[in-house]
Amino acid sequence: MNDLLATLWWLVMAELGFILGTWVLYLAVMNLAGNRAEMSRPVKLLAYGVILPIGYVCDAVLNLHFCLAVQRLPRDWLLTGTLKRTIATESGWREAFAAWVCLHLLDPFDPKGRHC
Repeated sequence: MNDLLATLWWLVMAELGFILGTWVLYLAVMNLAGNRAEMSRPVKLLAYGVILPIGYVCDAVLNLHFCLAVQRLPRDWLLTGTLKRTIATESGWREAFAAWVCLHLLDPFDPKGRHC
């Protein structure tokens, strides 16, 4: 039983680390989007050739994790699409959870002011 609890603890920590890392990538991408005009060509190549693709892959995987958590099949590739769809079509705890993620973790950092 002790090994099972240790394994479960490590899995939970790995998931939390993945969520946090993906959010940090989101913050980086939003910062790049807000400063696109000031970036030099080499910085743009690095940003859009390395950081953005990694961010998309992590976002797609996180979308699968979110869909598993809210017990829904994924219909969108990225988490933002799933959050928008959940807010528009669901009610109860799923809608509240999706709205909270948008309101507190995504919208404040989008240069346009509203991400979801």
